[in-house]
Amino acid sequence: MPESLDRTPTDQLCALPRHPSSAAAARIVLRGFLSELKDGEHYASDGELIVTELVAAAVLTSQAPEHHLIDVLFEHSAPTGLWIEVTDTGLSGRDRPDSPVSGIVRELSASWGRDLDGGGLWAHLAPPG
Repeated sequence: MPESLDRTPTDQLCALPRHPSSAAAARIVLRGFLSELKDGEHYASDGELIVTELVAAAVLTSQAPEHHLIDVLFEHSAPTGLWIEVTDTGLSGRDRPDSPVSGIVRELSASWGRDLDGGGLWAHLAPPG
């Protein structure tokens, strides 16, 4: 099970093994995080698909040793929506190959991108309304 590093009402960071099964673990953490939000149900389906794709991209493209972890961050703000970021802790963004971002992420997120300094991929889901 993922190790919870930080938890507040509006953000959660967890560290997961660099393994394909971590996508399922990230979905479990996301469900728990969203269950505490007033508008959490709005993000559930798309958020689960997006976090699955971002974790898969991190696992498949990582050049770090297997013992390195993947950080998964969820941040929520009612006015701005949900932010999902997956970071390969073994490499900076400048050291890693381009991570594939699937059509799922492009289609379901309001915006998405790659963090060149932190080695991560992120997606933003717009708030309801």
